[in-house]
Amino acid sequence: MFLLIMTLLGAAGVFFLASSTQYSGWSWSYALCQQGAIFCDHPSWILIGAGVLILLEMMRTMSET
Repeated sequence: MFLLIMTLLGAAGVFFLASSTQYSGWSWSYALCQQGAIFCDHPSWILIGAGVLILLEMMRTMSET
């Protein structure tokens, strides 16, 4: 679960960077925003997903005691 959360946080960072530099001439950010347009328009959705996973993991860990 930790690896999944860290992957989502990293992907959110990449999409935040790509969305802010989409029209600055960087070809990789333009190509990434063409592939994942919904995440370039709303990169915070990935953070919301990571937050939900963090909350689920916290509840699972607290219920194990």
